[in-house]
Amino acid sequence: MPVLRFIDQKSEKYLLTAILITISVVLVVQVFMRYVLNSPLVWAEELARYLLVWCTMIGTSLAVRESRHIIVDFAPVLFGPRSIGLFRIISMAGIIGFGIVIIVYSVPFVLRVQQMNQLSPSLEIPIWWVYLALPVGAAASILRAIQQLYLQFRYGLAAPEPETVETTAIASELQEKAGR
Repeated sequence: MPVLRFIDQKSEKYLLTAILITISVVLVVQVFMRYVLNSPLVWAEELARYLLVWCTMIGTSLAVRESRHIIVDFAPVLFGPRSIGLFRIISMAGIIGFGIVIIVYSVPFVLRVQQMNQLSPSLEIPIWWVYLALPVGAAASILRAIQQLYLQFRYGLAAPEPETVETTAIASELQEKAGR
């Protein structure tokens, strides 16, 4: 069980940290090689770009897990704190739907690119490895959204987050206008 708990809680963070450190080191070495030694690494920018694609797609999964994706909180403010759980369910359903669309269109694309045996210009790695980030990231986001829905239904609708002063002021303003 500790291994599963580690994978659930830390795997994305460690993987993203490793990717970001690799990008940083490669780009610093690239700058040093280019401007100090006048001998640039031709593969460095390509590697950084491909790692950034993977970082973005893995980061979406982490954002779903930690509920840090972009949200519009106008409706919960308008309808009150009890509606937050309902809007989280709607949000997770939207993430699942969008992830399914990404998988449906990206998997055939990745398979076509794989059949073409195209290699990246500098690194000469199969380019489909880069495009594989789309379905992998979408699948991970779907799994995290399903996990969030399970937790929400298992332990009841999530309690509203502590309201900020600004949110409270807006909510009271809207309630006053509705009461008129």
